[in-house]
Amino acid sequence: MRMTRERLRALRCAVVASALATVLTAGAGAAVAATGGHSAAGSRGSGGTAAAPAAASTPAAASSGTDRSGSTEYATSHVTTIDAATHQLRATVDGKTVAVFPVGFGQPRFRTPSGTYRVLGKDAVIEMTSCSARITCDPDSPDYYDLQVPWAVRLTSGGLFVHGAPWDHTIGSEDISHGCIHLSVADAEWFYNFSRPGDIVIVQGTGRSGGPVGP
Repeated sequence: MRMTRERLRALRCAVVASALATVLTAGAGAAVAATGGHSAAGSRGSGGTAAAPAAASTPAAASSGTDRSGSTEYATSHVTTIDAATHQLRATVDGKTVAVFPVGFGQPRFRTPSGTYRVLGKDAVIEMTSCSARITCDPDSPDYYDLQVPWAVRLTSGGLFVHGAPWDHTIGSEDISHGCIHLSVADAEWFYNFSRPGDIVIVQGTGRSGGPVGP
């Protein structure tokens, strides 16, 4: 059983490393420049559909890979609804749907908390660990992880993100995360470029209203 866990962990790390190599090679600034082509990229391998983001991150913010202004004071035309019943993320601008993507939620022991959130910040790549999430610091635990995660949009200071999950091949059908909301890497890149600090994100139907979460 120990060998099986180690092999699974090694495979997951290899998949993440491959995805991150693509992210870092292209550069976050290049990702913003390419937003006009996201209609195809957003649907590739995910079953999702998307128009070009109506208001992508500014090149300055994207080139640094982060936007941590954390503003929640201004009204926004961007509203995203993430529904556990349909396993879908629906992004809207002024009430018009601009993207629909399949998503994954937290597994039963780590259910994603429902609620109405504001985008607090973004990271093109962020390290997430089970130890910092207070899940486990034991490398032999099946819940242990130490990952470089792409296209992360932060919803809470406690660790709830919408992010790319290249290791998750059940997105849209099963829930295997430790609380975060999973997207394919292509869909997560689109959502990263679409999202601005202060944007409204509604998570509904998960059966949980709060608690510590991880990737």
